[in-house]
Amino acid sequence: MPRSLALTFTTATALSALALASLTGCQAGSSDTTTLSFLMWGDGGDTQKAYEKVIDAFEAENPGITVNAEFVNTNDYDNVLKTRLSGGAGPDVYGFDPKNLTDFVRDGFATDLSGADFFSRLDDAAAQEARRGADGDAAYSVPISQSGNGIIYNTALFEKAGIAEVPQTYTELKAAAEKLSAAGITPIAMSAQDSWWPQFIAYYAMAQHVFPDDPGAIEELLAGEKTFADIPGYAESLEVVKDLVPAYMPDPLGTNQSAAKSAFLSGQAAMFPATWILSDARAAGVEPGYMNFPTLDADVADMWGSYLVAWGINPGNDRVDAAESFIDFFFQDEVYTDFLTSVKAFPTTEGIDVSANDPLFPDMVAAWEGRTFRPVVIPAHPQLQETLLVGMQNLIAGRSDVDTVIDELDATLVEVRANAD
Repeated sequence: MPRSLALTFTTATALSALALASLTGCQAGSSDTTTLSFLMWGDGGDTQKAYEKVIDAFEAENPGITVNAEFVNTNDYDNVLKTRLSGGAGPDVYGFDPKNLTDFVRDGFATDLSGADFFSRLDDAAAQEARRGADGDAAYSVPISQSGNGIIYNTALFEKAGIAEVPQTYTELKAAAEKLSAAGITPIAMSAQDSWWPQFIAYYAMAQHVFPDDPGAIEELLAGEKTFADIPGYAESLEVVKDLVPAYMPDPLGTNQSAAKSAFLSGQAAMFPATWILSDARAAGVEPGYMNFPTLDADVADMWGSYLVAWGINPGNDRVDAAESFIDFFFQDEVYTDFLTSVKAFPTTEGIDVSANDPLFPDMVAAWEGRTFRPVVIPAHPQLQETLLVGMQNLIAGRSDVDTVIDELDATLVEVRANAD
């Protein structure tokens, strides 16, 4: 990745998204054997197989350490992880939703990794993300892959609708959506039945509307210096979410994310607002293109970007050294390059070339050049995130308006700050 990409994280996802891994452990009977257990969300696909391949290679090179891998479906993963951590049943190394990091540090489930050998391999942006929310130079996570963010579009459907130029501004994006609709094509594969999915519209807008004018917005909100209502970019971003409703899937509240994904892969929808669809698009025979997601007519350097996976280590046992050795092994150039090739992701360290992973990768890197990635667009707190997601559902359904959602966010922010005191 270009060094000029200045990434400041939240996610996910991540949201977000936003994905993340974990290791749980127990001491084996032999005094010279250590058993780690790897906890990760997965459904048996290529990503899970990539983790399993790393684990097999690590065990072959480290006969004194065994890694027990367990994969939990995405919907249950967060609850399973929290339950096991709070119950003292592990994991040793875990993946987490970024919104939970502050709680994990507070509750003693996260190790300071800043002194680990692998930490020095991280690029400046990833190291900055690893230190997010920590005091001084402490770092409680290690990002292992990142996706950037933007729109994957179906080039054939753009051509069918008469879209000759890839949209570069919000006005051009809306004009393209109108052409697609007129051609009987759903413009954006966007559902709202799953509350977390509309964030893939809102976070792009927040990165572009909030931070150019107020780069310290997150800290100001948490410190009580400002409210969401005091920062116009948040209301402007929600207006984008509302404004684009005609471009979403028909009956977005009645459509789940799986159906929206299927619509894109089957050629019914033209744009997918997340880059992780790329491999699936290739497999489905879709000829993809990439574009940044414009929500303004002005060209701004800020854009939403996210890490796919970050790991943390549980300090509650004597297996921290073994867990660190696993991550050290993971970041060896050959192992790491092979993993990133398998999962079609971008590295968080210097000197790893993944441009051959997909023909679009060089275009994506070029589109990000000179941009500042803003992974954190609201304070990373589960209560705030839930308020935003439910508020957007209501906004899309016409049950609420932008001012009401902003008021709800500010009410939740008061609670979050009070609980932190």
